Amino acid sequence: MRILVADDEQDVLQFTKSFLERKGHKVDTAVDGREAIGLIEEKDYGIVFLDENMPELTGLEVVGRIKKIGLMVKIVLITGYAAIKEDLARLVGVDEYVQKPIDLEKILCIVEKYKNQSLEE
Repeated sequence: MRILVADDEQDVLQFTKSFLERKGHKVDTAVDGREAIGLIEEKDYGIVFLDENMPELTGLEVVGRIKKIGLMVKIVLITGYAAIKEDLARLVGVDEYVQKPIDLEKILCIVEKYKNQSLEE
């Protein structure tokens, strides 16, 4: 499964990418929302992890563009705000959310969940 991780924090990008690649996944990274949209338009991703607060376009703006394009991709919002709740995440159009600091095991559980769902379809 190809995965995109978009975050303006280089350390978050690198350790998330390294971790997921060691688990056998193909991972691309983007440092801002505009770069994320460019990659999303040219490659087929199973899951996109988006930092809520990025330069150029926020994670929520990227979600809006993904929905407008009509892509069938699982979207996970990465947030530093504890106030984000699952019902709010669904309201804005994301499938899951994770809070910073990122728990890599939670990321892996999300990836495996959607990988298994795509195998069943």
